Amino acid sequence: MRLRKPIPLLMLMVLVAFTATIAGEQNGQGNISGTVRLVGPPPSIPTVLPQMDFDMCGSVARPTQSLLLGTNQTVRNVIVYLVGYAQNSTSNGTNDAIIVDQRDCEFVPRIQVARSGVPLILKNSDPILHVVRIDSMSSTNGQRTLLKAATPYAGYEKIYQLANFREPTLLQVTSGNGHEWMAAYIAVLPHPWAALTDENGRFTLRNVPVGTHKIYVWHEALGTMTRDIRVNGEGSTTVDFHFSTAH
Repeated sequence: MRLRKPIPLLMLMVLVAFTATIAGEQNGQGNISGTVRLVGPPPSIPTVLPQMDFDMCGSVARPTQSLLLGTNQTVRNVIVYLVGYAQNSTSNGTNDAIIVDQRDCEFVPRIQVARSGVPLILKNSDPILHVVRIDSMSSTNGQRTLLKAATPYAGYEKIYQLANFREPTLLQVTSGNGHEWMAAYIAVLPHPWAALTDENGRFTLRNVPVGTHKIYVWHEALGTMTRDIRVNGEGSTTVDFHFSTAH
């Protein structure tokens, strides 16, 4: 597979265009499990060289956290999700609040998945001013800024409400006051069938209705892939993805 350049909109450009075909949805559920791996040499990763707030941000160049690889080049922090489901699809999923913290001039966590409509807790653990900007990268409405807020001191915390997005939406979190390397992404889903790969590149989507589904994977530095998969309701269905740097 030819490696695609990371495009912030890519996750959302395809989400509405495809609809999963569900056969016998009421007849059972199953899990989808797999691993995401990089084949070939890793791409070059940008470095960070802070130009201000050296006591907190450091003064030595370091690589960004945009690509984290495990054993045998498994890929961490890949978003894996299904498409074609309406808002408030039923299944066992979490509606817990999500947290975006700022520690050592980085957003923590860098990548996460949230359900539509849950609270967003914005925190600052650094004893310096951070200005946070959150943009929706939805291709339906175009890129738009949802929030720009100052977090002026260590221990600052404020709760916001994520919009009740009716389609999968990628939110990009950036700095608005000179810490241009700071970045994070939040995938907001109107249903529970989404996951992040762990440190070993593994993922599991649980309690997926029986039928044929379209599954996507997205990574900020490697791009996106998609595949159709059928869930039969008998244990786990396995699907692995291989990003490639071959041209």
